[in-house]
Amino acid sequence: MGLNRVRARYNPPMQARPREFLSDLLRTPSPSGFEARCARVWLDYVGKYADEVQTDAYGNAFAIVNPAGSPTVMLEGHSDEIGLMVTYIDDEGYLWVSRIGGVDPKMLPGLRVVLHTPDGELAGVIGATAPHMQDAKARETSAAISDIYIDIGAGGKKEATRLVTVGTPVTVDHGPVRLLGDTLAARSCDNKIGIWSAAEGLRRFAALGGKARVVAAAHVQEEVGLSGAAMGAFRWDPDVALVVDVTNATDYPNVDPKLRNKITMGGGPAIRVGPACHPKVVERLEKIAAARKIKLQRVPIPGRSGTNANAIYPARRGIPTGILSTPNRYMHSPSETINLQDLDQIPTLMAHFAADLKPRERFVVHRGGRR
Repeated sequence: MGLNRVRARYNPPMQARPREFLSDLLRTPSPSGFEARCARVWLDYVGKYADEVQTDAYGNAFAIVNPAGSPTVMLEGHSDEIGLMVTYIDDEGYLWVSRIGGVDPKMLPGLRVVLHTPDGELAGVIGATAPHMQDAKARETSAAISDIYIDIGAGGKKEATRLVTVGTPVTVDHGPVRLLGDTLAARSCDNKIGIWSAAEGLRRFAALGGKARVVAAAHVQEEVGLSGAAMGAFRWDPDVALVVDVTNATDYPNVDPKLRNKITMGGGPAIRVGPACHPKVVERLEKIAAARKIKLQRVPIPGRSGTNANAIYPARRGIPTGILSTPNRYMHSPSETINLQDLDQIPTLMAHFAADLKPRERFVVHRGGRR
């Protein structure tokens, strides 16, 4: 049986147009600081369902439903992905690079890459020394980022510099691919699934109807410091925010579930519990999930959440925040792997959360004042 016929037996429940939108996002390069192309794809989709769309100076993108509604709910993801940047071009025409975000150098040798130049995309490969040419010490050690260079086939520095400049961003050439069942692998699930969920959550809320003002946000530069989310939180001052990002699945070899609970891909979306996560928001999300028969997996995060929630919840006077996640195997690798059913339940949960809110409703841990 051919590969296409095998795949045809496993169609996910996600509707065709949202599935195409997810694929478009995953294929669109957006290393931190270079998210504009991805923002255009996102705005083209969500703008059809929003009352208005906006962008800001650094490329954060927003879509709004019920601009005069109350309370204000932010549905948030970040549009950037990890990548590389050209930092030096040597006399032989090889391109030396540094990391954009949390790149693991030992995964890079031998990979194909795409350089995003002002004149278009340029193919390259990351150099890898053949095992026949390695001594015993080299075979025992992993590559450091200082060892990583890109070969574009240039005959020397003069030819290379006609095409590439220092500062050129680079992404790994790994597009999305379907595995068995509802499983998808792609280069940038972190965090195209977050901005997909924000857009889909807004679309599904618009279909449900509700009193809240809903702001879907595609923030920039999460992987290098949460900067875009800080801008967006200040701009909108939401009454509650739902942040969507991937979380580490713990259901594959060599991962200890005692660190983060047993988080199973295909076991439903995850909800984080910890300092960044407002307990009343968590409680409401779990209540709505139970009513919708959405199974949530709890992820304990006793410290920093590793998401844009850390820039959002302390903003202004404090913004009650919840974090929803898609379990993800092989995070920050070229083949991040998710389950589409896990993902598809997140925007449904967010839409019903927003629709359930009453005008001027606020989330507080306790009522203050003298007793």
